[in-house]
Amino acid sequence: MTRNRKFTICILVVVYLMPLALYAITFGTTLTSEHQRWAEFGSAMSGIYAPIVALTTLSVVLVQVSLQKEINDHQYSQAHLSQARSDIEFYALQLVEKLEFIGLPGQTYRSILHRNFQPTHIAELDSEALRTLAQNIDFQLPSVIGMWSCVYPVFAGLSANDTPIFRSAFGSTQQKLIALLSFETCVTLDNFYRVRTKGQLDVIYKFSPLLSV
Repeated sequence: MTRNRKFTICILVVVYLMPLALYAITFGTTLTSEHQRWAEFGSAMSGIYAPIVALTTLSVVLVQVSLQKEINDHQYSQAHLSQARSDIEFYALQLVEKLEFIGLPGQTYRSILHRNFQPTHIAELDSEALRTLAQNIDFQLPSVIGMWSCVYPVFAGLSANDTPIFRSAFGSTQQKLIALLSFETCVTLDNFYRVRTKGQLDVIYKFSPLLSV
């Protein structure tokens, strides 16, 4: 039993015994056979205990409502986290498959992206040549941009709640993407997305050192 629960029980015991104690101090503790005295006692106790019982009942209801809200919030959070993990895994596995398609003779789309979308300066992401290449890749394999764009809302949803469980889930989703795709690929996809959208979409890049500052 927690300290708060013990304290609450003690308070309730005192509140419920106090009217009896005051009555005994005022009118004595001698039992009587007079019907009138018992009627007066019952009337007094009824008037005193009725509001006490009502307040106790109200307090119990409020506590139950609060506990139910906590349970509902916890269930909602767990459902949200479970959906986020499931979504990230789905997008990552789809990307793993799509990036292994052949884009050029002897080259997968992954290798093409790695070779072209890891510049040393952010200004290079705005070059026309890189934008043209990004447009061509997106035309040939539109699902890559589509899948990676779905990652950002998942990250935004997890980072919006600054609690330990959501911070942990946010970190685990990042690690899952890295484990399934590799860190280099995640960096490349961030840069590729930035080039293809011309930086016009408001997303938070989590992997590219050029964009996550």
